[in-house]
Amino acid sequence: MEKSKLVLDQTESKVSEDISTFNSSFIERLSQPLFDCQSIEPTSTSRTCHDPGRLGTHVITTGGVFESVVSKLINDFQCPNNGYFPNLNDTHSFYQCAHDIAYLMPCPAGLVWNQQIQVCDWDTNIPVINCDNGGQHNCRENSQWSTKGISIVGSDNKFGSDSKHLGSPFGLFVDTKHDNIYVADTDNHRIQKFNLKALETGGITVAGGNGAGNRSNQLSMPRAVYVDRNENIYIADDDNHRIQLWSKGATSGITVAGGHGKGKGLNQIGACQGIYVHEDTNSLFISDFYNDRIVKWNSETDEGIIIAGNGIGGSKANQLSGPRGIFIDECETIYIADLWNSRIQKWKKDASEGITVAGGHGKGSAANQLNSPWDVEVDQYNNIYVVDTDNNRIQKWSPDAISGVTVAGGNGWGDGIGQFKSAHSIGLDKQGNMYVSEQRNHRIQRFNITAETNSC
Repeated sequence: MEKSKLVLDQTESKVSEDISTFNSSFIERLSQPLFDCQSIEPTSTSRTCHDPGRLGTHVITTGGVFESVVSKLINDFQCPNNGYFPNLNDTHSFYQCAHDIAYLMPCPAGLVWNQQIQVCDWDTNIPVINCDNGGQHNCRENSQWSTKGISIVGSDNKFGSDSKHLGSPFGLFVDTKHDNIYVADTDNHRIQKFNLKALETGGITVAGGNGAGNRSNQLSMPRAVYVDRNENIYIADDDNHRIQLWSKGATSGITVAGGHGKGKGLNQIGACQGIYVHEDTNSLFISDFYNDRIVKWNSETDEGIIIAGNGIGGSKANQLSGPRGIFIDECETIYIADLWNSRIQKWKKDASEGITVAGGHGKGSAANQLNSPWDVEVDQYNNIYVVDTDNNRIQKWSPDAISGVTVAGGNGWGDGIGQFKSAHSIGLDKQGNMYVSEQRNHRIQRFNITAETNSC
């Protein structure tokens, strides 16, 4: 039987034809895009594939190993027939055989090949999240990001109110389902939506944009934004002390929490700096910075329930001091950027106190310290990402780690590539690329994830 070999025409159409033979059902199942060569640059020894939706360019080398994100040729694998076959050397990939040619196809990050159902799936040998035992996790501790950020919005670092500029952006939200990023464009009193596949067209205003005010079609200093699976937008309308819900395509919003002025009452919001929606339970979580508490609101009530913090600022396990960004996992465990305590608190559902999972050693720049963290994100492997604002860096804390590592920034206060000025919010797209908003630079930077060296 003929050994696998590389057959690659120099034309884009031939490459597209070869790639189109790949059954992409498992990719669609996870909303993971295929590699899409928009153009091919041939040389005598290689082809360079350009995909604007992925990580730059990828070189396809002829006559040897076919290295790209989609596939590579393995010379010692023989195809028994057309179809899909497991890679016995690496469960995170599989072979696709067509016309006696073998391609090694990688699974999306964190998944393994399931030969029985012939899809990339979660590893059945790894425990899934179990809310009763506090959550178990698959681990991926060796991810790395480019140290050079790309300004995808506000590339000239100037305040502006047109479709390609921002004014002191605070919160951001990455909608991985629809490949959009939403930005709380604070000083422009609006929410901007950018399509990650068409950034050159600029953003569109999807809420506010009618000047500062308290009417239903206005916002006043929005600080945070969350978008649900149906593209409904929840907004922390900070100076109006309310949470506004703008349904998809709406020209005005409705108040779903607060709206009774600034105060300490359970129907009031002091200053909201972070919001999160647990869509399975239809619950809205609010980080009330002014009142040192996290409050949960259900759709059928006009009051919230305090679920973290006791309303008195402090550093004890049952207290918070200036909570900012929050993240909620499947178990309703809350991760809180506890700003003035320079720590990240993890608060399990129905717990009376939290535990420190990052920082907590006073303000500082050491690996085990934070300095005024503004936001927190947690990935599917329980790695914690912290916007360490006053240290001008993004810190990643692996599960059970006693210190963090810098994955972006750390180069001082500035407007250069990979620097930050008042970084406030973070989000990850489905490829793992990292997005960071900067208030003082009026921009959003993206840090592209690089090839992973190891996984477990």
